[in-house]
Amino acid sequence: MAFKSAIFILALAALSPLLYENFLRLSIISKNAPDKLVTLNNLKSSEIKFEDSVRSCEDALLVESKGLAIFSCDPGRESYNTVMGIFLPGPVPGASIFGYFYDDASAPESESLKRFEIQGYEPLADFHTLGMTYDEKSSTLFVVNHRKDGPTIEAFKLDLTAFTAKHFRTVRHPLLHAPNAIALINGHELLVTNDHYFLSDKSRALSTLETYLGLPLGTVVHVDISSLLQDPAGTVEANVLTRVPFANGIAFLNETTLAVASTTRPGVYFYTFTKSESNSSAPPILSYKALVKYPYYVDNIHVSRDGALYAAGHPHPPSLNKFSATRHKCNSPDIATADPSVQEECRKTKAASWITKWTEDKGVENLYVGYDFPTSCTAAFDAQRKIGVVAGLYAKGIMIWRE
Repeated sequence: MAFKSAIFILALAALSPLLYENFLRLSIISKNAPDKLVTLNNLKSSEIKFEDSVRSCEDALLVESKGLAIFSCDPGRESYNTVMGIFLPGPVPGASIFGYFYDDASAPESESLKRFEIQGYEPLADFHTLGMTYDEKSSTLFVVNHRKDGPTIEAFKLDLTAFTAKHFRTVRHPLLHAPNAIALINGHELLVTNDHYFLSDKSRALSTLETYLGLPLGTVVHVDISSLLQDPAGTVEANVLTRVPFANGIAFLNETTLAVASTTRPGVYFYTFTKSESNSSAPPILSYKALVKYPYYVDNIHVSRDGALYAAGHPHPPSLNKFSATRHKCNSPDIATADPSVQEECRKTKAASWITKWTEDKGVENLYVGYDFPTSCTAAFDAQRKIGVVAGLYAKGIMIWRE
C-alpha cells in the first residue's frame, strides 16, 4: 500500500505543473468570456479601412523605407483553414498580397491600396497564406502557403513600383509540416515556426487536445535554402532548434535575442540566438532566457525599430472558433436574402481583439481590447512615423492607428 501511495504522489507531483498550467489557460478563457471581457481603447486615434476591398488578412509587415505595409489576405480561409480545422466542400478562393501606403491618411484608396500582381506561380496550385517576412536587400518576400498538396514557403521577387510579385522558388521540407510564421536571418536562412505536431486534417481530436492541453509539440525550425537559391532543384537544409506549445509568431528583438509567441501558453518566449563562429554551415543555437505571460492567446508578434514588441491575438478562443465557423455564411454575397435566422446569427456572433505593446522596462501594456475590429492576429508599428497597422484573421479591412 505504501508503495502504491508513493507512486501516486510521484505521479501527482509530475503532473502538477501541467495541471496548473491548464488551470491558468482555462482561467483566461473564463475571464475573457464575452459577458466578462473589459474593453478598452488606449490608441490615440484609429480607423478601419478597406472593408470592401480586403478581408481575412493573417499577417502584415512594414517596409518603413517606403512607408508601405504588406498584407497577406485569404478570403478562402472562411472555408479552408488548416490550423483551425475548417474544411468545407466546394471551390476555395485563393489569397492575395496587398500593399498599403500608410503615410498619407488622406490619400484615396485607389492610390494607397495596391494589389500585387502575382507572376510565374504554378497555374493550378492553390495559394493560402499565413506568415511572411521580407528581405529588403534582395526584394524577396517569403510567404507561408498551406497548399492542399502540402505546406510550402513561396519566394517572390517584389517590384514595389510596378506592384508585381514574381514567383521564383518553392521551399519544401518534411520538418515544415505545419509552418505558421517566419523570421529572416539573412537572404538564405530563415527561422520558421510549426504551430502543431498533430494536424487537424489528419486528426481533429489529437490536434484539439494538443491545443487545449498546451503540449510543447510545436517547433522552431532553422531553414537554409542556399542550395535551392542557386538551383531550383537544390536541397533544403532544416533542423529543429526548440519546441514550444502552439509556436506562432516569431521575431528578432535584436541581433542576439529571438522572441517566439506561444498561443496556448499563452505568452512569449525569449531565447538567446547564437551562431557558430567556427562553422558557418552549422545551425544556430537557441538558449532559453525568459517567458513573459500574456492575458490572451497571442498570435503574431512584430518588433518596432525602437525595440518594442507588438502582439495581437484572441481573448476568447471559443468565440473565435464560432466566429470563424460562420464567416462562409456571413460573408456570402447572398447574405441579404438569407434566412432571417442566419442573418441574426451573423449579427450576434462576435470575436474580440487584443493588442499589446511590450518593453523590458514597462512589461505588457494593453493598447486595445474590443469588438469593433475583430479577430486581431497581427500588429506592427512604425516608430518613426508613429503609425500602426492591424490585421484580423477573419476581419473585413485593416485597422490603422496613429499616435
